[in-house]
Amino acid sequence: MPVDRRRAIDAVIAAFTAVGVTAASSAEDLAASLTVEVNGVRLNIDVEVAATVTPESLTNQLHLHSDSSLQSVPARLLVADRIVAAARERLREHGWSWLDLRGHLHLSGPGVLVDTAVPPAPDLPRPVDLFAGKVALEVACALLLTPGRPGSVRQLARELNRSPSSVSVVMNSLREAQLIDSEGLPVAPELFWEAASAWRPAKTTVARVALLADATIAGALHTGWDEPLTGVGWALTDTMAAAAYGAPAGVRAGYPPDFYVPDTTTAHRAETLLGVPTSDAARGATIRIAPVPQVCSLRFPASPDGPPWPLAHPLFVALDLAADPGRGREILEGWNPPQEVTRVW
Repeated sequence: MPVDRRRAIDAVIAAFTAVGVTAASSAEDLAASLTVEVNGVRLNIDVEVAATVTPESLTNQLHLHSDSSLQSVPARLLVADRIVAAARERLREHGWSWLDLRGHLHLSGPGVLVDTAVPPAPDLPRPVDLFAGKVALEVACALLLTPGRPGSVRQLARELNRSPSSVSVVMNSLREAQLIDSEGLPVAPELFWEAASAWRPAKTTVARVALLADATIAGALHTGWDEPLTGVGWALTDTMAAAAYGAPAGVRAGYPPDFYVPDTTTAHRAETLLGVPTSDAARGATIRIAPVPQVCSLRFPASPDGPPWPLAHPLFVALDLAADPGRGREILEGWNPPQEVTRVW
């Protein structure tokens, strides 16, 4: 994090200079931190500083300035070591600009829009894609599933069936990014939101979801309906699963369910046996391919009062909800998972 606001302003000026935008500390407007000029348009900016920004921390930041008297400042810019993707979306929705010191600048104001990569701050490590490989997402999920247990490289390697060397590389990267602490415990909710930004399951749709009640078809598709606690199989996710867990999510009658399946082969087989809908209105269900194996091997039994299918672990349901910047995030904010599950979002 910048040591003080002065250093944050210097970092902003350096970022603008790097992309050819004139910027200087504001001497005329006491309400503004600096002034920039973009294509002849002059804009005063108020700079705020944070460390790591997530949607959760951003709620407090936005509330803090909701009643601000600085009405003359047309642009607010938040400077932070790390601003996760979901938080960037919320900043954009509220009309804020930002500088992620890892190397991204976004400025919006009357007649002005700048959205570009910039050199990372010199005192920060060179930015890397933490989730460039599948192992990283598997490790992150394993840590978030048991947030009170320190992550051991060898133990994680055994659980994930990965080499200790590949797990060690991931753990070192997460530690350098300050997403796990010195003991290997996940830093929440920061690790959750970083994982959410990389959570992009492949999807397809099927038409005749009622056929899943046929034991022969369910067996051919390896749904694992009868062994949710011990076997690998399909798992209900997203809004319908969240509602089954007691989250504040309304689901209308006839709403098409969202399922996770273990692999692409199962998804293709489902398309063959259940049919492909001719339109979105004819969709019987959405099939998602599990980004990590834990999704289909760590399931909860169906809720007695809810849908008849096994549920994905609340962590994976939450990661799906996080992809929806509107209703999904609202559900997350008001959802406390079952007692045996630690909330990490």
